[in-house]
Amino acid sequence: MKNLKLAVMTLSAILLSACAGNETAKIWAALPVSESVDAEQLAAQIKANPSAWKAAAEFLTGNDLSAIALGRHELAPDGTYANVQEYTTKENSKYEVHRAYIDIQVVVSGREQILVSPLGALQDCLQEYDPEKDIEFFAASSEFRSVPADAGHWVILFPSDAHEPCITLGEPSEIRKVVVKVPFINL
Repeated sequence: MKNLKLAVMTLSAILLSACAGNETAKIWAALPVSESVDAEQLAAQIKANPSAWKAAAEFLTGNDLSAIALGRHELAPDGTYANVQEYTTKENSKYEVHRAYIDIQVVVSGREQILVSPLGALQDCLQEYDPEKDIEFFAASSEFRSVPADAGHWVILFPSDAHEPCITLGEPSEIRKVVVKVPFINL
């Protein structure tokens, strides 16, 4: 628990110092973002596109996420949107890669793990990149880390983070999740 508090304090310090005077960074510094998130990359993206990150934070904190309708919700004119979904975790899935959007994965109820891999470790392409859907699928990775996702740990995944979501952490779990998609700014 001590390490978690330290990681959250470090994330907050990076966000606040990198985006001094940025109200959106202050909002994000107070949210339950997982300690696994690349804080410097997050700060740079918030600084580059504060209106999208503000819209995402307002949606995630200003709605009852347990009651909002399933499906897609448009959040901002720049293309920021949210997908509300429900499913049961499973033993394995596919690795996803996005190039145009950042995922903010917020588990509302239940618990899962997300396997996060560097792009260079991916193996066996299952589906080439589809720019309309902003997705490419891979079967496996030779290197990954497991990131727990639950109501207290919002996971933010950048285009450099291939990820295999929906994985059982212990016993299968019924999941309600909101994935907010924020346009990635190539810096």
